[in-house]
Amino acid sequence: MTFLFTDIQGSTELLQALGPDFLPMRDRHDRAIRAEIEQGGGVEISTEGDSFFAVFPTAVGGVGAAVAVQRALAATPEANGRRIEVRMGLHTGDGRLGGDSYVGMDVHRAARIAAAGHGGQVLLSDATRGLVESELPDGVALRDLGSHTLKDLPHPEHLYDLLIAGLRADFPGLRTLSGRPTNLPTFLTRFIGRMRDTAHVGDLLVRERMVTLTGPGGTGKTRLAIEVARSIADRYPDGSWFVALEAVRDPALVLSTIATILGVRDQQGRAIGAVLGEHLAPKHALLLLDNLEQVIEAAPEISGLLGAAPAIAVLATSREPLSIAGEHVYQVPPLDLPAEPGIPTARELAPNEAVELFVERGRAARSDFTLSDANAPAIAAICRRLDGLPLAIELAAARINILSPDQIVARLDHRLTLPGSLSPRPARPPAHVAGCHRLELRPAGRPGASILPAPQRLLGWR
Repeated sequence: MTFLFTDIQGSTELLQALGPDFLPMRDRHDRAIRAEIEQGGGVEISTEGDSFFAVFPTAVGGVGAAVAVQRALAATPEANGRRIEVRMGLHTGDGRLGGDSYVGMDVHRAARIAAAGHGGQVLLSDATRGLVESELPDGVALRDLGSHTLKDLPHPEHLYDLLIAGLRADFPGLRTLSGRPTNLPTFLTRFIGRMRDTAHVGDLLVRERMVTLTGPGGTGKTRLAIEVARSIADRYPDGSWFVALEAVRDPALVLSTIATILGVRDQQGRAIGAVLGEHLAPKHALLLLDNLEQVIEAAPEISGLLGAAPAIAVLATSREPLSIAGEHVYQVPPLDLPAEPGIPTARELAPNEAVELFVERGRAARSDFTLSDANAPAIAAICRRLDGLPLAIELAAARINILSPDQIVARLDHRLTLPGSLSPRPARPPAHVAGCHRLELRPAGRPGASILPAPQRLLGWR
């Protein structure tokens, strides 16, 4: 049988924040869970506070119910900007009836799996993953989270979570006993879209030790690399380490920069490459080397590290490949774009990655900003004109507090082209020049006053 446990994250804090508005939200939550348990062929065994325990005869039914509940909860109206978020855990195994409930180690294991997650996250054991991998619902993918030690369980559990299209995917590390050392940056903004890219690069790093994310400036290489590194951090017991190289201009300083991040000190009379290689030789670690393009001449030294430390992996970001042995290049594409011009509705556009990013960042600039049928055509046009380039979309969305989507479209229609380059832009530019356009947004009534400082520099143009 497949056991499902659910729990509202921060229900006490929500009750305090929402007051009487919380009870209708919780009632909708209860109805959604009960309806999907029944639809998936399951049986509700018990409830405790805001938690549900259900049993399903098939893993596919249990996972389908969990996905449907998360989608239903994400679609419910907010109250004071808040929405109920539920963590879920599923495990397939043996259980026996004890009174009117099920008992056994597999039931306990499912409960511990659920407790390790975060609101909006669905965690699966390896046993459940094996039964549903080929029958996942549409728009759902699996993400490997590695092995984790759960409270009161004697052996590590290999866990996965579900990436559900259109829903949150940027969860913090699991709340388990198997933390890993890391200095990966954290962000105040939500990571949006890129489910396929995240899963593909993560799978690539399972097989390969040197992966380089390439693409022009502004395509989101760094953010994607950090998200990938975070999603696979548990594969590296000796840590996942972020090395920022944007400010480094001398290729000879790349290895010493890595050594500084790892806490490796110089040894008099020895080359830093030898010292660093010796330190990393017994390690199982991931190095995320960010912005390598201006120190590309250091590629042979990076290759030397991989040779000296056979268990480390390198995930690099660069506008061009490193061209070293064993390198696998992944060209980061722009975000998915809305369909060609028409009159789209808000419902049709909501799942689109580029639109979701624009709306999310626009809401940060103006809290009451929402996607509606009225502004949907303009938002779709903005995303298409900016070719799905994340940085350009974020810069445009940041001006929602002073410009309407229609005004932004009008200014993009009159943008200046780069001298001697793209003039004029075809309807569908080839991938290698996607996003290479000058972005010049000007507020109404202030002719000549650019509201984007140095757009060429911000978009990564040279």
